[in-house]
Amino acid sequence: MSLFHYIGSSKELPLGERGRRKSSADKSSGKLTKAIQFRSAHLPEGTIPLEQIVDLSHIQEDEIEVYDSMEDAAGIYIQDLGTWNGEIRRHFKNPFVYQIAANWGGFSVHPNLKENFPEQYKAHVKCIRELFDLMKEYGSNHEEFELYTCWDGEEKQRKNNKLHKIIDLETFQLGDAFELKDKQYILIKT
Repeated sequence: MSLFHYIGSSKELPLGERGRRKSSADKSSGKLTKAIQFRSAHLPEGTIPLEQIVDLSHIQEDEIEVYDSMEDAAGIYIQDLGTWNGEIRRHFKNPFVYQIAANWGGFSVHPNLKENFPEQYKAHVKCIRELFDLMKEYGSNHEEFELYTCWDGEEKQRKNNKLHKIIDLETFQLGDAFELKDKQYILIKT
């Protein structure tokens, strides 16, 4: 099962991806991407590189997206719900509801992630910041956004009222721990 995240807005939001920054070394041509390379990636001692295990000669240079770091590859993807996921709309007051996904990161940060996996931590922080930057960019004074998270197939289940949260974008600071939790409804005020 997958944990899905949703955003509700009083106005339409742009669909697609935001936040990725390709490397100046990127030579991808818009073809179907077959591989992604992180220039900052360092293999631990004793690790065998993938190209020594698998023949990658069929992948051309213009089919590889290159990023300087995982953080540069991180971003968010906004997708229209369409008619296939109408049950999720019942959790929102706003008329426009979208599914949001984190690319190369996530919507949670914890001190142990920062300590043990610093590259992934930076990617997670970037995804969260991109989400909040989206709301700052498209929100006007006293506008409200809504966030809701639930597992696939559990869209009809009730929200967990104990997890409800209100965030004021004017004063919000991303701390050491933040997470979009299952069945959590968050009201974001601009």
